[in-house]
Amino acid sequence: MTALLAPRPGKQGARPQLRPVARPRGRMATIPFALVIALVLAAGTVGLLVLTTALQNQAFAVQSRQHEATVLEIQLASLQAEVADARSIQHLAVAAQQLGMRPNPYGAQLRLSDGKVLGEASAVVGGEVPTARYLTKEQAEAQVIALDKAEAERIAKAKAEAKQRAEAKKEAEAKKKAEAKKKAEAEKKAEAKKKAEAKKKAEAKKKAEAKKKAEAKKKAEAAKKAKAKKGKQP
Repeated sequence: MTALLAPRPGKQGARPQLRPVARPRGRMATIPFALVIALVLAAGTVGLLVLTTALQNQAFAVQSRQHEATVLEIQLASLQAEVADARSIQHLAVAAQQLGMRPNPYGAQLRLSDGKVLGEASAVVGGEVPTARYLTKEQAEAQVIALDKAEAERIAKAKAEAKQRAEAKKEAEAKKKAEAKKKAEAEKKAEAKKKAEAKKKAEAKKKAEAKKKAEAKKKAEAAKKAKAKKGKQP
């Protein structure tokens, strides 16, 4: 701290009194300030890298989920085909014949309201329906094998069609994205070209105005010189 002389009120010629004066503040050091700026820039760069990595991971996760959805769609189509085949009348008839069941035209009915049996049920021997065609065990097994083979082919075909549809959908989405990207790039190029042309026109206009001003100034100076020269003549 420094000391300055302060005037003392009262009598003239009195002894001056000293008072403390605050030390002036120093300027901020350059090195710490530059260090703070560097740390801020480094933190921003690290944050940008972390954000980019997170976005890439999310994109990979979305692609994985889309692939899983496609696989599940194919499996669902296959299971629906199997359920429809199991519910078919032909499959039930073959399964009933394998169990030794035969059609019974003399069946009884059960009334659900009171549980009463209507009619009289009787056992059948297999010849009650002459038009019915019964298969032997070997024929029924062969028919089941043929049905299973046809069903397997149908399921394989359904899977192939589902896979083809999924691939076509994927290709269409990729094509759409590529077209959108191409369109965005074309628009960006067109905008950049437009800006460049506008800048070029502005520069040309500026040069023309500057040239025009220079010519006007030159003419004014020439006219001024001519007028001055004319005024000097006797």
